[in-house]
Amino acid sequence: MRFKKEKDPIRFAFIIFMVLVVFSVGQLTWWIIFQIDTGRKQKQYQLDIIDQEIAYLAHHINRDFQSFVDIASLAHGSLAGQPAELKKFYDNLLDNPVVAGYRIMDADGRILYQGGVIDSTFYVVIGTNARLFFDRAYPEKIIKTHKAELDFKVAGFHDGREIPWVAESMLSIPPDVETQLEKESRRHIVMFVSEGGFFMLLVLFGAYLIYRTLQRSEDLKSRQQNFIQAVTHEFRTPLTSMRLYLETLASGKVSSEKTGDLFPKMLEDCDRLDRLVDNVLQASLYNQDDYRLNLAETDLAEDVNDYLNSMVPFIERHNGELYRELEPGLRVKTDYQSLGRAVAALVDNALKYSPTEKRRLEVTLRKNADRAELSVADIGAGIPSGEQDRIFERFYRVGNETTRSVKGTGLGLYLVRQIVEAHRGEVEVSSDGAGQGSVFTIKLPMVSG
Repeated sequence: MRFKKEKDPIRFAFIIFMVLVVFSVGQLTWWIIFQIDTGRKQKQYQLDIIDQEIAYLAHHINRDFQSFVDIASLAHGSLAGQPAELKKFYDNLLDNPVVAGYRIMDADGRILYQGGVIDSTFYVVIGTNARLFFDRAYPEKIIKTHKAELDFKVAGFHDGREIPWVAESMLSIPPDVETQLEKESRRHIVMFVSEGGFFMLLVLFGAYLIYRTLQRSEDLKSRQQNFIQAVTHEFRTPLTSMRLYLETLASGKVSSEKTGDLFPKMLEDCDRLDRLVDNVLQASLYNQDDYRLNLAETDLAEDVNDYLNSMVPFIERHNGELYRELEPGLRVKTDYQSLGRAVAALVDNALKYSPTEKRRLEVTLRKNADRAELSVADIGAGIPSGEQDRIFERFYRVGNETTRSVKGTGLGLYLVRQIVEAHRGEVEVSSDGAGQGSVFTIKLPMVSG
């Protein structure tokens, strides 16, 4: 019977999130394009309004001129035989701001009457012998009355027959107004592009953070699975060994001399199990916020000597050579048991990752400014530069075939960092790369005075 594999809710949630991110980015992109197009259309809309205003003003002015043409033509026809009355009529027209002047001539072209300002810019021929002149400043007055920001330019003479007195081409948008419209359109585009771009970057950055978090979660999950497998193996190996020894002893076929050799090996397996259980328990303790160390002032050199002396048999069983150089009199506050566990983890790590033919450990303790620096150096496998920042993470193990072949749970260096940081210190590692050995350094603050 095959078991059905459960769906990973984190991966499913991530897929849904990525779909939403893609949708959001698409919407933002559409919104930015829409706003850019809207900005351009808004500018064109403003220009269209101005064009309509130009057409209206030109029509309005020409209509005013034409109304006086109609009135003058009607009056001129009815008063043609009454010169005095005709002159009086034209004089009355001068009171209107549209009309600038007039001129009445006889059949031979001699001027009979004229009044006002004779300006041929805008005029109209009434009948056969009269001309009515319109005020050339009138269009500008109308433009100002409507508060329109337009330029008005006229050249030549216009009698209103072939072309209107005021053509739309005579009115134009001032350069500064056109420049302002262009700036406003560009500002609109830049504003929405920058805002849309900012929100798009924000969405992408948030997606990156969530992706990195989920990636780390997956990585931690994988490391936890590896940890379970490693712990199972670490438990099974000494248990299997002790079972074999016990079965051998129970058979009664072992001499008393060989029996005496089996007991130390069984005790070593027991110590190994004890250290493993202790590491797992300590890892859980250091994750609790209320966990506190029992700190007491001590001579660090004396404590380190004690730690190393207790580990000498273990080092010798692994064919290791221990060299120590400890500067005495360095006073620090430590938790004796916890710091001993950290030193033991560094020594165990150095032995595990060193070849059997050159397991040489150098432990040094010296003062550096206001800190005591304890270093454990080996000439073993070394650590690639790309992984030196991660080896203190929980369950993390260096990911190459050489180190993967070495037994371990990925908790030892994690506990070292937790213990050292609980002492308000730091732990660092330096290595020139694979096969070049490693140096782990614990830095602890010294007691002042």
